[in-house]
Amino acid sequence: MYWRPPAASSLSAEEVSAYIGHNAEAYKTAFERFTRTGTPRFAFSWNWPAFFCGVWWYLYRKMYLWAAVDFALSVFFGWTLFVPLLWAMARAVTGNYLYFRQADRTIREFRSNPPGGSAVDPANLARLAREGGVHRWIPWAAVIGVVLLLILSSLFFELVWRMVPPIHHRWPAPPGRWA
Repeated sequence: MYWRPPAASSLSAEEVSAYIGHNAEAYKTAFERFTRTGTPRFAFSWNWPAFFCGVWWYLYRKMYLWAAVDFALSVFFGWTLFVPLLWAMARAVTGNYLYFRQADRTIREFRSNPPGGSAVDPANLARLAREGGVHRWIPWAAVIGVVLLLILSSLFFELVWRMVPPIHHRWPAPPGRWA
């Protein structure tokens, strides 16, 4: 049996706007790039929030599986200087496409079984917006998480500094007035 790629995405502008929510116009232009050839295909695009925020961007856009994959790979490969930069670049290049695939899949599932009436009915668009959209609390959680991480890491390093005498004695206080 011969496998054929899925047909071109025929997402309406109302459905895409309802699903994406915040910043829909920027994503619409990226989504158009992926369906230019008639079938959904990867095309180069760049997503700055995905580059800088990583897991937090995936969570903000309700892409939970990709957030878990990103977190696992960041922990596994992220202990050097060069690898996180490459991973961030890969995330920025593929982020829009992964988001497009999720939006396309969700909207198609929604179309196949709308709760009542037409799929572009205002009530159905509101339901689609609830399924898609963004988590508005994620930026606050990111800030709080980073601050807590900085506090805990400084406490940890202070504890290590005080508990391990050889480290403390290797770097004596510099000479001067404030020593």
